[in-house]
Amino acid sequence: MNAFDALNIFYREDVISDFLKNCFEDSRHCLNQFLASADVKIDNIYNYKVINRMGLGKQIGTPDMVIYEMEEQVPKIIVIENKLGTGEGIEQTIRYESKTAQKRILTRLNLEAAEFHFIFLTLDSTVLPGSSKFIGVHYSSFLNDNMSVNNESLNRLLEDFKEKLSGFYTPVKHPVKALTEGISMDTVQRKICWQKILFEKFKDEKHFDIEWGEVGGAGRNNFLFLISKPNWKSAESFEVTGLEETFYIHIDTYINLLGESRNTIKDIGIRFETNPYKPRNQLQDIPGYDKFIENKNNFSAAFNRRLQEIIPESKEKRTSLLTASVPVDQSGLEESVNDYYKKVKLIETVIDETFFEIKKEHLLH
Repeated sequence: MNAFDALNIFYREDVISDFLKNCFEDSRHCLNQFLASADVKIDNIYNYKVINRMGLGKQIGTPDMVIYEMEEQVPKIIVIENKLGTGEGIEQTIRYESKTAQKRILTRLNLEAAEFHFIFLTLDSTVLPGSSKFIGVHYSSFLNDNMSVNNESLNRLLEDFKEKLSGFYTPVKHPVKALTEGISMDTVQRKICWQKILFEKFKDEKHFDIEWGEVGGAGRNNFLFLISKPNWKSAESFEVTGLEETFYIHIDTYINLLGESRNTIKDIGIRFETNPYKPRNQLQDIPGYDKFIENKNNFSAAFNRRLQEIIPESKEKRTSLLTASVPVDQSGLEESVNDYYKKVKLIETVIDETFFEIKKEHLLH
């Protein structure tokens, strides 16, 4: 039995980081094969050290791994952020590559200067780092016949790890086929399949701001795909301008990741929220709340009036900050995705027209 299955640790970022640390410390060859994916190399004439979870203070955080040359006058320092099935935390990579973070790393290592490199290691090729200084490297880089370590026991674990990676990547290479043919996948694989399908569908819509994530709760596990545009969002936080001036309108879709899912998109939600988002029950005691709700209702009324003309099957919603819901064809995966794309484009037009109308009538600033 595969050791990573037996211990149920394949998605444990801390455990996998420790496993990789042991591999890299055991074999310079293994380390440099990995680093080659980021066009970095630890010179053979220098020793090196790997430190996991180097705390850099509350304001910066804790990078998963730091690798550095030990004897070089200006050594290389490689900061690695490891992501297994999750996305980046808020400005995580931006904090890790900041000048303050670099100074703290140098201080921790008793160095005056260094050549910094940054790697964002992910299972999911659609997850990108927030910082442009981080180079994305995928776990598929370990699927190399020449990737090995010296210690015999550790090498057996590495082979088990490669086996798990191969099993992980095989179905997600062809996401439509994997979902439609009912190939057995876990929720992370299903999430990546949906990400690939929807990103491919919207790849030419450069004007959209697209976010995605995973949300769960009792008996549910959903993939969230969220679409917005810069002009659908107030320029500043409501904490600066007040609730009277805030808005954040977006189109969102929740896709069931559990095994019984029909592998289709059920519906599309259109929401009017605060910037940044806060649940409605956390807003009610803040000054300006009544005006915010008035703005939301003004937008909702104008939007739904136009939406009904374009998509008659749409429904007005008054639940929380949801303003409308639009059903999507569920006859099959490809039919569902095509209908979803078509309706998102129609909704985009209606939102833009509604904005123009309510701003012209001074119902929203």
